[in-house]
Amino acid sequence: MFDASPLREKINSGRPVLGTWNTLAAPLATEAMAVAGLDFQVVDLEHGPFLLDRVHEHVSACEGAGMCAPLVRIPTNADWMALQALDQGAHGVVAPHVADAASATKLASALRYQPSGGRGFTPFSKAGGFNNRDVNSHIERSNRDVVGVVIVESVEALEVAADIALVDGIDVVYFGAYDLSQALGYPGQPRHPAVVEAITEGVKRVRAVDCCAGGFVPQDRSGIAELLEMGMGFITYDVDASILFRHLADLAEWFGGEVG
Repeated sequence: MFDASPLREKINSGRPVLGTWNTLAAPLATEAMAVAGLDFQVVDLEHGPFLLDRVHEHVSACEGAGMCAPLVRIPTNADWMALQALDQGAHGVVAPHVADAASATKLASALRYQPSGGRGFTPFSKAGGFNNRDVNSHIERSNRDVVGVVIVESVEALEVAADIALVDGIDVVYFGAYDLSQALGYPGQPRHPAVVEAITEGVKRVRAVDCCAGGFVPQDRSGIAELLEMGMGFITYDVDASILFRHLADLAEWFGGEVG
């Protein structure tokens, strides 16, 4: 059950947070990454082979293993998808392809109950503790602690990143480097100087209005340090599948050389 996740508090305090993208759809992998000490992980319903009705398994895997907040990236900015993720206990929602402040406002409303938003209500869910004994506490806790993350993935959205960041209820503006590389004319090249420059300027505009910024997918410590230097506070280190692949591929290559 959603119970005082510290993630939003860390973000609002200005403390950088570290997480990863969860794409393997394996609850045990989710639990292992939570035990490792991450602040959060993003269960990726857009690109991962997840079933919506199994989100709760990944929430439980996180909540039973420390202070790792389970966030869910929904495939599109739809109220009912956000509702499903939250009712299954997600501590926050990540919405892709948010183009402007109106789209960000739509997400912020979907994340919260009245009077702060329009989230559909039931206490008889994992998030509500499966009962209606303390409805007011559930409403207060949910509205207070839920984390809203929007992904900027177009040139048009880059230009209004500050407006998006100013929307009440949006905690993080995340710059989707791969999609932005396509939009900027350099598909598959998120580290192209023009892409890095555009995102760096976007981060500056977001931070100027006191909102947290995130983006890229660093694959080593120097990459993380670079993003911290850029001003990002929401760091998504690599992707679970990539972490597993890279470690074993490096080992297999070394072993092949050793044994000829």
